[in-house]
Amino acid sequence: MSRRWLRSGVAILLTLSVAASGLRCVRAQQAGAAVTASASATSVEALLPAVPGPRQVLDHPLAAVLKFAHSERAYLQQTVRDFTCRVTKRERIDGELQDYYYIDMRVREQASAGGRVTQPLSVLLEFLGPSDVEGRRALFVAGQNDDRLLVRKGGRRFGHVVIDIDPFGSIVKRESLMPITEIGFSHLLDRTIRTLQQDVAADPSGDNTIVEHITTATIDGRPCEMLRITHPLRRDGLQFFSASMSIDSELHVPVRFDVYDWPETPGQQAPLMAEFTYTNVTLNANLDDATFKPAILRGP
Repeated sequence: MSRRWLRSGVAILLTLSVAASGLRCVRAQQAGAAVTASASATSVEALLPAVPGPRQVLDHPLAAVLKFAHSERAYLQQTVRDFTCRVTKRERIDGELQDYYYIDMRVREQASAGGRVTQPLSVLLEFLGPSDVEGRRALFVAGQNDDRLLVRKGGRRFGHVVIDIDPFGSIVKRESLMPITEIGFSHLLDRTIRTLQQDVAADPSGDNTIVEHITTATIDGRPCEMLRITHPLRRDGLQFFSASMSIDSELHVPVRFDVYDWPETPGQQAPLMAEFTYTNVTLNANLDDATFKPAILRGP
């Protein structure tokens, strides 16, 4: 299986767990059996066409997930204007598991009215580590700067040099499998719904899909609900062996996910493909235009 499946499918994991409430589970862990993940040790319109309304999928383990993904997309579009957080991430790129990256992220979601974009998707990333990218900043504002990604290099040499690059180009893909244009929650939900539909099509009977709902997880000390999806057998159209996602119980946004490929042989440990942890999440921080001006790349 291509190691770059995440570019078209990993976004499912960033938003699947919004459906945790009311989910019909194949297996469920008993309340009180807490699951804890350490954020310090682990580490996420014009650009996408509209997603059609949910098609009826009866008696499938992912049916409730699809239904609630549509509901959550509508909820987030109505309630979340922008957010800030810290991301700890690690990804397998070209077969190699990369170092942990630590990134402060500011995102202003796209807003539209009357078929017109009134606020473009805006993203600012500030890299805290590892040392070879420390001080890097990346800025993307849809429809501005010729739709290019502006980057202050960071690192030990020529750290303040600013360049503009293709946000979908090979330079970006060498360091991240997720395009910066898909970081916003609404964009992720659009891609999530498509990926869920692909999973249902690839396993229409649901006999190769296991959904677990764990109600007592914690991430960085905050209460969460965890959703885990497993496809025991590799089949065409399925994009991962196992994927876990945790949703913050108070903020109702995803704060942790990990994805594993199928093991090469039975009994072998499944290889990690990606893990993302979101901490210090603030919703509707009232980010203004000045936050996303190119001058921010040249500041201290």
